[in-house]
Amino acid sequence: MTGLRRRPLLQALGTLALPALAAAEPARGPQADLARLQAHQRFLADPLLEGRETGTRGYDLAAAYVASQFAQLGLKPRGDAGGFAQAVPLKTARLAATPPVLELCRGTSCERLAWLDEFSTRPDIALARSEVSAPLVFAGYGISAPAFGLDDYAGLDVKGRIAVVLSGRPPQMPSEQGAHYGNARTKQELAARHGAIGVITLSTPRSEIVAPFHNNRLFADSVSMDWVTPEGHGGSDIPGMQAMASVSVQAAPRLLAALGRDYATLIADAEAGRPLPRGELGLSARLTRDSVHGQARSHNVVGFIEGRHPRLKHEVIVLSAHLDHLGKKGDAVYPGAMDNALGIATLLEVARLQAHSATRPDRSILFVALTAEEKNYLGSVYFARHPPVPATALVANINIDMPILLHDFSTVVALGAQHSTLGAAVERAVRKLGLNTAPDPQPEQSRFTRSDQYSFVRRGIPAVILGPGGSSFDAREDGDALMREFRRLRYHQPGDDLSQSFHWRAVQRFAQLQWELLAEVARQPERPRWQPGDFFGELFGSRR
Repeated sequence: MTGLRRRPLLQALGTLALPALAAAEPARGPQADLARLQAHQRFLADPLLEGRETGTRGYDLAAAYVASQFAQLGLKPRGDAGGFAQAVPLKTARLAATPPVLELCRGTSCERLAWLDEFSTRPDIALARSEVSAPLVFAGYGISAPAFGLDDYAGLDVKGRIAVVLSGRPPQMPSEQGAHYGNARTKQELAARHGAIGVITLSTPRSEIVAPFHNNRLFADSVSMDWVTPEGHGGSDIPGMQAMASVSVQAAPRLLAALGRDYATLIADAEAGRPLPRGELGLSARLTRDSVHGQARSHNVVGFIEGRHPRLKHEVIVLSAHLDHLGKKGDAVYPGAMDNALGIATLLEVARLQAHSATRPDRSILFVALTAEEKNYLGSVYFARHPPVPATALVANINIDMPILLHDFSTVVALGAQHSTLGAAVERAVRKLGLNTAPDPQPEQSRFTRSDQYSFVRRGIPAVILGPGGSSFDAREDGDALMREFRRLRYHQPGDDLSQSFHWRAVQRFAQLQWELLAEVARQPERPRWQPGDFFGELFGSRR
């Protein structure tokens, strides 16, 4: 893992090495400028910003930079009080010095799981001291998906109990629908609707690939956040849900012993889509947490370009990217050069292309740098619920998050595209650059529900997020291998820094692609809509 290169910020901005680019696409209209993309990224990922964690000075500096760029481009401010900043009221919680306790009890005999080796949990945002004790019930994956023949709560009584569920979802489910059902919040909401007061999630070999349990140790002392309603409640509260914890692969078999099926066999059955045993586990659990509460301030940065069409200008596209990252842990800075300084650099360059375009777009556009994505997407949840324009005017979201641009990509993965008429716009934009679309090469990552676009989907707004596919114009490159290596070695690590071997032609092409897509959506004659009978349209479309 490459260490951070300490150097003065102004020197970094003045020593950009600009490689000669062999143009893979013919010139057509405004072209993305690589030097600007590099300059934005180098500023935002510089160690002096200390990882841009929500609520810190480093984030505020990054937000001021974005606002100054918006102002320079002539975007209209659409934040609070005539400025670019939309304040997101936040409350914070951190685990107290006394570690949490999770005990498994059979009758009067109890065993305590080892904190961070065998279980993890987050602070309680609502209570300074939380103590929950209840019987355990195994509910399979904790999913109710009738369209896929799956209802883990059928005939199961979890009222007043803690539901024990496997992480993720059956691998046979389609990628994006599976991402919804496997989402932790979706599972907690469903368990609460069935009367459960808590959820314990069991790690699996598959979940270890996506998010190794030992990573919990790195962020055990991190601050949790939630946005605050005018009444002072947590905006992400799930009524009735009092306890959440995760249990490691090593400890999981101890919770499931009463099922009469060993853990390895149960996981094999789950992977194969075979029925799982469900029911009482003959155990109760006691979870105790002490939390220290506080408040934080942060904000989204919002700029606006008004459309020119008499009718379509009242329909607004949101182009978004998250500005925050993980901050600083001890002496280690997490710069987030790929995640998501590169995404914000792309957003700024697309805003420049639009601002300098010879013609204004038909539809209006909101350019939004979002806070608190790394805190469960709080900035986008707040923005989608409190947009600076009428909520019914929002017609589409194009989100940019962590494009892993290490190879000369020739294919594009467009998560969400097939669910709405945005898919046609994606195809047109991709073809303009001589590219092709490709299926999600890593469906186990559940990326569609793991970034800000999902906050818009949950409000009934069609959304899409683009990323590079594994194919490359350079036959010597294995894009899938390079992206897997990034996720294994650098994702959410200090090594996501400016020393990485970014493929600059790919960076430029990706920005051009985002511009082409935005232009396509801005001028298509019909308002973006969910496809007839689409899963997400049926699930969330009524919220419009």
